[in-house]
Amino acid sequence: MEQYTRLKQIAIASNHFFEQEIKRFLRLWVIRNEDQTLLRFDQTLEEYLANDALRDFFLNTAHPVQTLLENSRVAGHLARSIDQVFFDPINGDPLLAPSEQRIYNLARRMDSEQMHVPFRSVQPNKQTEAGDTADIASYPEDSEELRYNSGNHFTSRPANANVFDEHSKSCIAKSGGNLHVLYKRGFLEERLQEVKEITALLHEQSVTDLQFFVICSRHSEIEGHYGTSIVIMDPVNPDFPKRVMTCDTLLKELPQHPRWWNHFVAEYSNVFGNAIAEIIEDISHPLQKVNVKGDDPYRHDWNCPYYTSSTANALADLVNEVPELIINGTTKEIYDAMKASMTDYYEAFGEIRERDDIQLINRKKRWLSGIEMISNLVKEFGSHSLWFLNRYPQ
Repeated sequence: MEQYTRLKQIAIASNHFFEQEIKRFLRLWVIRNEDQTLLRFDQTLEEYLANDALRDFFLNTAHPVQTLLENSRVAGHLARSIDQVFFDPINGDPLLAPSEQRIYNLARRMDSEQMHVPFRSVQPNKQTEAGDTADIASYPEDSEELRYNSGNHFTSRPANANVFDEHSKSCIAKSGGNLHVLYKRGFLEERLQEVKEITALLHEQSVTDLQFFVICSRHSEIEGHYGTSIVIMDPVNPDFPKRVMTCDTLLKELPQHPRWWNHFVAEYSNVFGNAIAEIIEDISHPLQKVNVKGDDPYRHDWNCPYYTSSTANALADLVNEVPELIINGTTKEIYDAMKASMTDYYEAFGEIRERDDIQLINRKKRWLSGIEMISNLVKEFGSHSLWFLNRYPQ
């Protein structure tokens, strides 16, 4: 308890210094850009700095997020390590500085999703004009869906495309030789068509080695859940897979198939014909809690992108390390080997970690995704925040 209290005090102090830095930053901006302070009206300078200056800065600056990140103190606070962040013991929300929350929320309003720091903002219709997060008590009386919504909390907000791109980049890096990682936006059927095209090309080139395709994508336009597959293709026979294993992550009673099974089968059948249903094998990992209406929204589990990333990386590692297992191993042998690789969600003896531990792991992953995106912005746009670049080198 004492450590908990101390962490909160440190977080409060850190937020206080951040507020001072933002106020100093905005004061200089106002002095240099008085013609752009459109929302000041009859406010005093101090009132304007407290209320609307940051919003004006976002409205009148070509690249507001990148400009803020050129300030090493601002960049350092937004990308601080998770052990410097205090999380509410009940709902898991991080204790953010008021201006910090405004930055995330105002960035969320920008046209480019590239500026949306994952999990740290609420939808624009849940914000005040200044960029604060609106109190739920201010929602219209008939807004049950807005009130009862996973998006109100850090731990349960759905991931945006930036998180998918982060995972895609790290997993695709494992490609090479006869391993093809197809970790792309879009849907499973598109990836399977790509598998056929690549294999047909290899057939024309007289390649005879087996090819391994690790796929991560949404199932279909009808069902947007993420899933992972591994497909073994023989270029000598490029029209039909040698082996197919699919991996879902939703909690289920083993050995039953996951609820999305029919979507897996349908997408494979669309590409390889109905006969494919006879060889599709299930290596699903029941990690994701089923969301039940009536649960507190912050208890909802929208961490599918992290679970699927873990399964995709595990499969890619197995192909690189023990391809014979992927070719000839039983589904149980492959399933157990994946668990040994997925140490973020499994204990050393192969049991799934306790639910509370998984929640803490996912919370850390969520915060790290924000750091990853912020560091990428600093590098991509050539920010002058040298301290930040030294801390997060390429």
